[in-house]
Amino acid sequence: MWSWLLHRITGVILVLGLLYHFIFMHFMGHDNYSYEAVMQRLREPSWKIFNLVFLFSALYHGFYGLNGLITEYVKGESFKKFFKLIILILPLALAIFGIKIVLF
Repeated sequence: MWSWLLHRITGVILVLGLLYHFIFMHFMGHDNYSYEAVMQRLREPSWKIFNLVFLFSALYHGFYGLNGLITEYVKGESFKKFFKLIILILPLALAIFGIKIVLF
């Protein structure tokens, strides 16, 4: 039950995060695109938190959905185990890569 609820919560976080991103980046002026502006934003702890929450929400939401698809539609047990192993490893690798980008 908690995984289903977290899937819904991350969906709401993704929608709100995308709205905030579009409003801030696309409607607040073109100076937000410069390298200096991006690097200045990435130095601020609030943007780091926003990016990390968005990253983890996207990873959980997307891979939980893929897990549901695999559970429902993949028939062979060996294929299911293989795909579920990929679904376990790939988001961890992407999370490590994303944390490295945001924090360092």
